[in-house]
Amino acid sequence: MGWCPNCKNEYREGVTICPDCDVELVDELPEETEEEFAEPEPVVLMVAEDEEIGEKIVLYLKLNGIESGVLSKEEDRICVIVADLEQEAAESIFNGVIVGETVDQDRLYELVPDIEDQFEEIENEQASKEFSELRSEASTVYVKKRDKYTDLRFSGFSFIGFGFIGVAIVVLNALGVISLFNLYSMIVMSLVFVVFFIIGFVTLHRASLVKDSVAVEDAFTSELNDWIEKNLGDDVIDEWYDENKEDQENYFEIQGRLCQMMHDEFPNIHPSYIEELAEERYTSYLERSAYEDPEDMAYEEPEDVFEEIDSDESEE
Repeated sequence: MGWCPNCKNEYREGVTICPDCDVELVDELPEETEEEFAEPEPVVLMVAEDEEIGEKIVLYLKLNGIESGVLSKEEDRICVIVADLEQEAAESIFNGVIVGETVDQDRLYELVPDIEDQFEEIENEQASKEFSELRSEASTVYVKKRDKYTDLRFSGFSFIGFGFIGVAIVVLNALGVISLFNLYSMIVMSLVFVVFFIIGFVTLHRASLVKDSVAVEDAFTSELNDWIEKNLGDDVIDEWYDENKEDQENYFEIQGRLCQMMHDEFPNIHPSYIEELAEERYTSYLERSAYEDPEDMAYEEPEDVFEEIDSDESEE
């Protein structure tokens, strides 16, 4: 028997060359020894002047494939740590960096001149992705009982209505008033319309079950909206709204705070329903803010202009 030292395949007697690797076979394979890999050691890449700069450096490292980058506080210093295996690659990212040097805001701009623009672009992409994912999670959207009841009633009556229309057509066809179907088609159509009737009545029954909870939900929603008006007024959202941030950033931050406060006050509410109410509250705030914007107010002509015109006409 022969063994290929390259692919480790075994061949029958008489074969001397591995057909895949084109190397000569050996009688026995050498014993494999487990290679010992040294564990990576942490290395201080640089010292950040403050935590905000340190977080930017770590984020920039990760965006460039240096996954070992972390922040560490050592002896009142905020150090950017990387694994020794990635030290050389990390240093090459920041051209001219001296290992262990202190990096302030100016030094950071020297190392990465366009760092703020890159972070703004990344944050916008992440916010857009989160916003899109939030909107696309249709399976988690809460459906109000009243809306569900209305939809079920509409579906039920629609199926029954189609059933009546179908039966009328089949009867007219059987009486010879119209001639659209043969006997086999009439039997099939009759079965289909019977199924429509069954679905319609079952759907109406489900609607009647939901109807019992509509009044309860309406009463609870009214109570919840009263609490929102008292505790989450426009003045509260005004304090949270930051004009220096992007609209999407404000949306996620304020939406999160609204949801958390409502959840703390009403812990048994469905989370998706809380999100819906929080979004409605924030949307109404934005609409009122836009309406009250002085730039959107109608332009009014000064009264003295009209007075001057009137006086001129009287003189003439």
